[in-house]
Amino acid sequence: MKNRIIAIILFNLIIPKVFGQITDNELWTAGALKFEINKKFRAEIEQQVRLNDDISSFKNTFSELGLRYRINKLFSFKGNCRYIIKPNKNNWYRISGSFYFDLNKKKFPLKFEYRLKIQNEKEQNSGKKITKIRNKGTFDYNLSKPVDPYISGEIYYRLNKINEFRTIRITVGLDWKLSKNIDLTTFFRVQNEINVKNLKKENIIGLMIDYNL
Repeated sequence: MKNRIIAIILFNLIIPKVFGQITDNELWTAGALKFEINKKFRAEIEQQVRLNDDISSFKNTFSELGLRYRINKLFSFKGNCRYIIKPNKNNWYRISGSFYFDLNKKKFPLKFEYRLKIQNEKEQNSGKKITKIRNKGTFDYNLSKPVDPYISGEIYYRLNKINEFRTIRITVGLDWKLSKNIDLTTFFRVQNEINVKNLKKENIIGLMIDYNL
């Protein structure tokens, strides 16, 4: 399984595709409010807007509520509920659960985070369901107080009797500490669809700002 995943990533990201692939450029912007309830629990609310068609059209927007529980220094769990509005299309609900493993040693600048997410999406009118398992690994380097660079890779696995890998993401970005309470994340992401008839590649610029209470 490990070798198969590596082969899929290399084939879809390194070897160029010239037959039947559509490429689009997108902009994702978001604002989030995060509230530390106590040492164990953190509540979050996020609003995001996405533009596509070379950043000329409104793709979708969503509102999301989340609650994260830290089990110990290494493990945590997060539950999310999202409502997605798509122009001229049916809206969607999404519920997800994420398990995190964080490896971060004191006085060592590099940290690693692994996330396993299981998400279930449901179309509002038709009731159509899409279930995915998402594996993501992130390396973050503690460069300085104002900014930390990171790189991450993620792969989606589609269930619902399809049982195939469907999406690969590679992201490089910067985490900025603007003030005691305000964080900014900027990134560039390449997202490839796989195992579908009409392949699509998305180049995504992201701007995400968080306010921490």
